[in-house]
Parts: sequence; C-alpha cells; structure tokens
Amino acid sequence: AICVQAWLCASGSTPEPPKMRSNHALTPPPKPHVVFALADDFGWANFGAHRAAGEQGAAEAQTPFLDGLLREGIELRRYYTYKICSPSRSALQSGRLPVHVNTANSAVSIFNESDPVSGYAGVPRNMTCVANKLAAAGYATHFVGKWDAGMATPRHTPLGRGYSSMYGYYQHANDYWTKGEGEPSLREPQRGFEATGEVDVCLNHFTDLSEANAT
Repeated sequence: AICVQAWLCASGSTPEPPKMRSNHALTPPPKPHVVFALADDFGWANFGAHRAAGEQGAAEAQTPFLDGLLREGIELRRYYTYKICSPSRSALQSGRLPVHVNTANSAVSIFNESDPVSGYAGVPRNMTCVANKLAAAGYATHFVGKWDAGMATPRHTPLGRGYSSMYGYYQHANDYWTKGEGEPSLREPQRGFEATGEVDVCLNHFTDLSEANAT
C-alpha cells in the first residue's frame, strides 16, 4: 500500500496584483498557498509515466493523476532519498539528511533512558521542523495523513511540531479494511484515523500524558 501525507499551509485569499497606496508604495502581496504531498516507499516503476512505453508496464502501473502532475510540472531524476518511510518523513520534516535524524523504522515505544532528547523514535525534540518555520512566518499549518516522525510525547507529534491541526494516524501504516476513524479525544476533538501496530489504544486516544495535563 502507498502511504500519503500532505499538509496545507494557507494564509488568506488567492494572490492578487499589488495595489498602490496613496503614498505610491506597493502593498506586499499575500503569501502563496503551499500544498505538499509525500508518498513514501513508492518505487520508480510504480509511476505510470515511467512504464508507458511497454505493454506490460502500461497495464501494471496506471497513475493518470500523477502523470498529469508530471506533464504540468517538473520531474527531478537525480537526487538522494531514503528507501523507507520514517527516515524519509523525519528528514523532510526537519530538513536534515536521515543520517542526522532517523535511520530506521523503529518501534514507537523505543526509549533510551540515557538520552532524553533524541532517545525516542522519530525527530529529536530539540530539532526545529518545517511547520515551526511556516507558523512563525504567519502561515496556518495543517497536517493530513500519515505522520510516522515520532509520537513518544506530545512534542513529537504534529501539534507539537508547529501544525495547528492534524487529521491522520501516527504510526508506520494503516489497514484500510479493519482500521477506520477513531473516537475523539480531549487533545484532538476532531476524529482521526487509527493506525496498525503497537500501543494504538494509547496513542489514538492521546489524553493522559504528563506533559499534556495540569496534574
């Protein structure tokens, strides 16, 4: 299965041409909307545009929407990325290579007592992520889909990384046949997706961690 994450950063209306003030100064244009989608574990041959030449390939890989994005955009063919999901997502969120952030799909319950900063799975707590920067620049930031970049404490989750809302699941994967929308919680009143894997009940009802309550 392909796991997709996306976030939408919106700051206002559709951009318009700058307007003249009475003192002839140009008003700054509104910030552009930014939408980013990531499909991890997605092989080169899974892309329909890469298989269109052969009859068998064209039958196996049909991605008309992605093919349309390619026709209207730019395809990057020479770059480095990671082969699995959590390192790819941790690198993208933090702007650092996986070797400096996260190199494995570790269990979400992993914990190194001697390292309270980076001894958890995902992005270390002392690292700044892209949504923190966008929020500081005046954007409203929203996360949708698969996170998989840390969830040991509230500071590891999207809401602790600069996103103002999150609709998705925290772990490596989601079973679309047996896992649907979870129940609302105090911290996340909107309904979210349940993930497969360990400690689902705890993490899908993110309510009683010491950093998140007054007691």
